[in-house]
Amino acid sequence: MDREKGSGLMRYLGLLAMAIGCIGIGFLAADGWKERLEILKLLRQMIYHLKGRILYANETLPEALGEVGSRFEEGRTGMLLEPGKLFLRVKERMEQDRSLPFFVVWKEEIEKLPADFPMDKADRQALVALGENLGYADREMQERTLLFYLEQTDDSIRYLKKELEGRMKLYRSLGMAAGLFLLVVLA
Repeated sequence: MDREKGSGLMRYLGLLAMAIGCIGIGFLAADGWKERLEILKLLRQMIYHLKGRILYANETLPEALGEVGSRFEEGRTGMLLEPGKLFLRVKERMEQDRSLPFFVVWKEEIEKLPADFPMDKADRQALVALGENLGYADREMQERTLLFYLEQTDDSIRYLKKELEGRMKLYRSLGMAAGLFLLVVLA
């Protein structure tokens, strides 16, 4: 008898653990959208500062990348640290090997971002495209390139803000529903 009670209890604990796991997956999916929004906002801020350093402080691209990267790396943790690191890595590589074009260095460093970095394919492509005209163009073209990236980022941010609340509720609800469904079906 005691053995049957013990195995029944273990079964219910296992079911409960699976249900909690489903709920957790729903919450993680919802948080992914929020993280992506935070990263895009951070990148927008960084590009505004980069624009100012290039156009108004008359800094070279490596100098501007270093200043902005350092400023936005401070006090950040997790994935919010990555954009600042990206700028600093690009700066270092540009100073180490001046023969490589900026676009090549930029693209290679973007590809080194963590696989779980919260950007979708379109976000990454826009970031790569930013580097195509930034390194070799004159100041006016660099300004247009930065403004175009800012416009794209603003569009993505507007879309995410519009969709965020609904998606978060949906993913969380689906996680809870899946967890409850497992409990009911397998219990």
